[in-house]
Amino acid sequence: MDLKNILVKAGSAVLSSVIPGGGLIVELINSFLPGDKKLPKDATGEQAISSIQTLSPDKQFELFSKELDVEIEGIQSFTAVQQALAQADSSGSSTRPAIALMMAKVTCFVIMIFSTILSVAIILDKVAMIQNVQNLWPLALTIIGTPTMLLRQYFGKRTEEKKARYELAGGNHKPGFLENIVGLIKK
Repeated sequence: MDLKNILVKAGSAVLSSVIPGGGLIVELINSFLPGDKKLPKDATGEQAISSIQTLSPDKQFELFSKELDVEIEGIQSFTAVQQALAQADSSGSSTRPAIALMMAKVTCFVIMIFSTILSVAIILDKVAMIQNVQNLWPLALTIIGTPTMLLRQYFGKRTEEKKARYELAGGNHKPGFLENIVGLIKK
């Protein structure tokens, strides 16, 4: 990807935070700029473009024609994050999914049984049987309540764990309430 496209895509965002290897781009541009016009480390794409426009046309051409390995750097950092997530998932991640699968099977089985009984009663026009099934809803709710609760808890925790893993892998970890208290005590 050429430098001009990278800077245009970055726009008003800080290069070093938006683009992997953004600091290297700023250093590259600064190598072409005179000392008084060098970009700060937190330069945006727009600042970089306006600084480059102060250069002579031949220097601009030379700078914009440089191919950067930013795309390769981005792919490598994405791969590293994915490997970290895969390693985190690999340890001890078979028990809870197995339990969740069993609970899903129990829930489906009970729903199928009650649906079958109700369907047969409707087809055979057994009003008394329909009323019996209707009166059994507390039993059905009790039977599927625990597996359903476990499934909801599993998927809720799974979502929280994935968010925490993504934050840690991306370096965006925000300390929680207890971590803040521990940090204050350590100070």
